[in-house]
Amino acid sequence: MASLFDSKAMVGLACVAAAAIGAGSVVWLRGGGAAPAAVSAAPRAGWDGPVGPGRAAAPAPADMDGPSLTDGAGNLRIDAALRALFDGYLAKTGGAARLHAYLASCLAPPARGQAVELADAYARYLQAGQALRAHVRLDPADPSGLSDRQVRDMLAWLRERADLRERMLGTAVAQAWFGADDGACRAALEDWRKMRAPDDAEEVDSNELRARRLHGAVLEQGRNERAQACARRLTGGPA
Repeated sequence: MASLFDSKAMVGLACVAAAAIGAGSVVWLRGGGAAPAAVSAAPRAGWDGPVGPGRAAAPAPADMDGPSLTDGAGNLRIDAALRALFDGYLAKTGGAARLHAYLASCLAPPARGQAVELADAYARYLQAGQALRAHVRLDPADPSGLSDRQVRDMLAWLRERADLRERMLGTAVAQAWFGADDGACRAALEDWRKMRAPDDAEEVDSNELRARRLHGAVLEQGRNERAQACARRLTGGPA
């Protein structure tokens, strides 16, 4: 897989993001691997790549007010701070143009080109996500618990949205920005589905039966709360 990053590039200009940085960061790569299955009417992004050495990015200089948007080689850091920066601009009218100007003023190559290209792809993803979400019906959850149909619908929406992200942003970016939250949400829905299954169901093993005997209503309440939290996020929008 070919990399966008020039190994000879010097460290880019320092730049700060207003949001707190996430737990890790990845290097953004571009490649020509096989594309996932097409999502209706959504343009395909051209970059993708594995999590690389950039996860352990160089620390920001001591005089900086916040986290750097680049790693020690001057490449763009794909982390929570970058997504928060993009969201802050793109949520406002005319924000894309202002974001471009900001990135151009505070980043040097290669990070400048990487950031502008990814910002454009992210803006397209947000629009495509809204259009896709408009065709998905997710009923509000009853506080007493999601039905089996609601769990199926929400798991299907999670998969569809993840496919869209990977197609438009690439696997590395999609995982860095959304992987942990999606994984926790998926696990919460699966746990609630298991909670609703009868004791003699195939997916209910000895560990599950023991947990039910030991924790009973407490186990059910905890699983319901996590599933409800996931449902609220999923019915709130595409991001």
